[in-house]
Amino acid sequence: PDSRVDTVGRLSRSHASAGATPDPIGPRRPVPFPVAELLIGLALGAAVYGVAASDEILALLGLATTALTAMSVVLGTRASMRRLARRCEVLGRARHQLEVENAELERRNADLEEQRAAIVNGFDWVDEQTAGRLRSLLDAAGLELADLADMVLDNLDEDT
Repeated sequence: PDSRVDTVGRLSRSHASAGATPDPIGPRRPVPFPVAELLIGLALGAAVYGVAASDEILALLGLATTALTAMSVVLGTRASMRRLARRCEVLGRARHQLEVENAELERRNADLEEQRAAIVNGFDWVDEQTAGRLRSLLDAAGLELADLADMVLDNLDEDT
């Protein structure tokens, strides 16, 4: 039974890894970085133009816009990282729970295999002790049950 449990464990792990997607969290939202880069570029351009034209208000407005855009990108990235960390924690707990359940199922499967082997060995031993009469008795009983089932099904067909 131990080798069977090991085989089942290896099979389940190989099936789990074969079906795994590269991004288990789900589809990603479009990244706002190209827009942020454009805004930062425009704001820096306005700031440079303001400095070149000796317009302090335009230069300050350009620098402030650059700072606000950069800060919004940083805050958005932090929020995204926190969400990802929470998802990873949830997935880690779920994975641990699945591993515990899998170990329990493997143990139950090994117990069932042991019971099945004990029943088969017991049947073979009893059949050996009765010189094959048990097997012929069960074969005859199985044939009688099959005939009885056929008769019941035939009667049901005739009634409908």
